[in-house]
Amino acid sequence: MRDLRPLLSPRSVAVVGASTNPAKAGGILFKNLVDGGFSGPLYPVNPRADTVLGYTAYARVGDLPAAPDLAFVVLPRAAVCPVVEECAAAGVRAVCIITSGFGEADAEGRREQARLVDIIRRSGMLAIGPNTIGLVVPHRRLYGSFVPFPSWTPGPIAIFAQTGIFAGAVMLQEMSRPTQRPGVRMSVDAGNKIDVDEIDFLHAAAGDPEVGVVGFYLEEIRDVRAFLQTAGRVGETKPVVLLKPGRTVPGASASASHTGALAVDDRVLDGALRQHGVLRAEGVEDFLLTLRVLAWSSPPAGPRVAVVSYSGALGVMAVDEIVSAGLELAEFAPATRERLAALLPAWQVPANPADLWVALEVHGNRRGHEAALEAVLADPHTDMVLAILLAPPNADFPDVREVFAGLRERHPHKAFVLVIYGGEVRERWLHALEGLGVPVAPNPRVAVRSLAALARWAAVRRRTKADIPTPGRTAWEP
Repeated sequence: MRDLRPLLSPRSVAVVGASTNPAKAGGILFKNLVDGGFSGPLYPVNPRADTVLGYTAYARVGDLPAAPDLAFVVLPRAAVCPVVEECAAAGVRAVCIITSGFGEADAEGRREQARLVDIIRRSGMLAIGPNTIGLVVPHRRLYGSFVPFPSWTPGPIAIFAQTGIFAGAVMLQEMSRPTQRPGVRMSVDAGNKIDVDEIDFLHAAAGDPEVGVVGFYLEEIRDVRAFLQTAGRVGETKPVVLLKPGRTVPGASASASHTGALAVDDRVLDGALRQHGVLRAEGVEDFLLTLRVLAWSSPPAGPRVAVVSYSGALGVMAVDEIVSAGLELAEFAPATRERLAALLPAWQVPANPADLWVALEVHGNRRGHEAALEAVLADPHTDMVLAILLAPPNADFPDVREVFAGLRERHPHKAFVLVIYGGEVRERWLHALEGLGVPVAPNPRVAVRSLAALARWAAVRRRTKADIPTPGRTAWEP
């Protein structure tokens, strides 16, 4: 097992190509490290500058007063191999090669990448990239990306990706959201993945007690058998989620041009992932919500889902999604039916999905929400709850936070996902829910897929009889 601490927890960092131009990648990356408050020594390497952002600049890596644990390389392609050789000679322990134009590009790029691989193997350095946006490790205040971030919300999610979006624009969008931000412990863009790979990351995540969920975006799995075996072992205690494109022939071709990935039979892979308990996401929204649901929810006792909906049509759509995802509709206990019947007119028979818009008209908005959700959450035949809420002004009530905080307190181990439709009232409800560990999905389909992933992971835990504490939202309060 390789020690990734020089990469994920470096004591000192150099940026080779740290620019005095704040618009260039090397300038932005170095500024991110400075503004992020990295506590160790920072060394800008720039032969044409005396200082960069007030830090003494050095002409060469060999001129540094001490060998850094980690060096970011932000240079034109032709300069990369000589600088990586220099890093190796100086005793640098890890490199992050930002520069693109290697194995994913032309014949010359492939030759240069082969040279890089040879240097890394001979030296024993750790390496990620080339063709990477960098990495972000918030708890170490290591913002090694050339995308500026306002802040990162800490949490138990660890992400390893062959794309910059999870250390770049998509994560910028997520971390700029006023609510429902994912709690991320680390996010690494592997780029062309010439050295450190998904198996190295799995071992690192497994050994970090603060990591609770591991997410991968991979365009190529280097050693499928080893990945499945390792992910299966890790997944007994920490769920592993994979987003892998290239399901179609054109998609696989596009993936090859992006990172130089090799094609694999997707149907065979999909079956193998299920067999080893690896949870597969279909798209970015699905991936991010699944990570959040796994981080905030306790594993359910089974696959039975109760649907509370304030729209009959959306409830019907949710049922289709539940069946398609391999989940089951919960059969309400008699006591639950009685509690729901008390909220409904005599002509409406309580059922799953429970259509409760009329309850708002009869009993008021707070009771129409709180009593219905309390009934299904308390039902012993319900393992998970999907609530589809409508938030027009005439459904609003002032005690949203009090209601949902009480529901979570009384049912801390019952998995619970919301879908909320509306305008200004919806935004106010989202703010009221912040910090309660209640995931909100963009639509019923993504919500159900996240619950299906949660149920599959719970089944893996039961099958392996893992003697571990239930993680749940109480341990990882957002």
